[in-house]
Amino acid sequence: MNATNPTQNVETDRRVRTYGQLKLELIQRGLFVPQEILADPDVASGVCPGAPGEEVALTLAENFIVKAVLKADAEGRMRLKLENGALLLDAGDGDEEVGIIPLPAFLKNLMQKRTPLSENICLDGYCLNIFLRAIDKGKKLSLSQDSILSIAQSAFEEGAADLVQLNMDYCDDKDRGFQLLSPVVEAIKKKFKTFVALKGFPPQEKRTIDLMYAAGFDLLDFPLAGFAGVDPAGDIVSSAQVQESLEYAVGIFPQGTVWTELVLGPEPLDIIKKKIDHLTSRGVTPLLKLMPTSMHTVKDYWRVKEVARHLGEAAQRDKLPLKWLYPNCRSLSPLDVQYFTDDPKSAQLSAKPVYRSRLGKKASEGFAALRRKLRIKDVSDSYESAGL
Repeated sequence: MNATNPTQNVETDRRVRTYGQLKLELIQRGLFVPQEILADPDVASGVCPGAPGEEVALTLAENFIVKAVLKADAEGRMRLKLENGALLLDAGDGDEEVGIIPLPAFLKNLMQKRTPLSENICLDGYCLNIFLRAIDKGKKLSLSQDSILSIAQSAFEEGAADLVQLNMDYCDDKDRGFQLLSPVVEAIKKKFKTFVALKGFPPQEKRTIDLMYAAGFDLLDFPLAGFAGVDPAGDIVSSAQVQESLEYAVGIFPQGTVWTELVLGPEPLDIIKKKIDHLTSRGVTPLLKLMPTSMHTVKDYWRVKEVARHLGEAAQRDKLPLKWLYPNCRSLSPLDVQYFTDDPKSAQLSAKPVYRSRLGKKASEGFAALRRKLRIKDVSDSYESAGL
């Protein structure tokens, strides 16, 4: 791509619409679903109840998904159509066939009740996300361990998830709530054969990251893009602290399992590319969060496409293993850059996620268990020698 000629690139994007462009437009513009289409069984399986503000998960291609917010009809809004039994996305300049991802029964039942539990559970592809925070002055989690295990069991029994991610909100404690999460991840590991990810704030003391791995976490995500729930007047974790913790975690966790999140803002592309290069050179896998904006333009997609191209090249140059990534509803990762840069007919994932292969998953689980045992011994020895 000739990055010095944005006009030429924009015109090219108009001629060949990639799946990545559709994903970005859906996130930015939202989706309108006419009432008569909501009655279709396939559509109804993926919405509950289908009102504005709800999110619906669409599959644009194999292993390429997006969550779009349902909105009222308006000029320029993307909308669903149903023709001859095919579900079509009307993007304003042509139709694209898409699919709706059905909600599993357990999740649909929870959404109908609209309980605190239902508000803190969601699926992102085949990752079960559970959102947690410390309550009662930091003495317990917002969801009980039994509730978490019950939800995970329902997801696994329905085949709706292949891994679990615990998303921990900001906590004042030095370990950012790890002491509350530790028994939960241990219980999940004891009951299910699955990988468990942690997304949250880095602890004040880096040795806690050793304990996170020893407790059973397989994947770690400390976002550089910021977090929800931060008290502006409180103890905010700086970008430098996050960066230091990510680089430390790379030495603890297996290669390719330490991630962070960036947001493509208005800064020059050269600065964004330097951030990506800095992370990949240190073994950290960057994910780019795709954010809704007040106005959508084709130029927005040109920027995302150029960053996607660079992200793929950086991951390849620094030999980042991509098998630990999974198709993500709202992010661009090195796993799916081809959907943003290549012709839709040839685009595919850059690697096969370990979660989708029974043989690969079993082998990786065994390797992770062995590596963790060795690592726990190292951690234990180092703490004993330090008198801890």
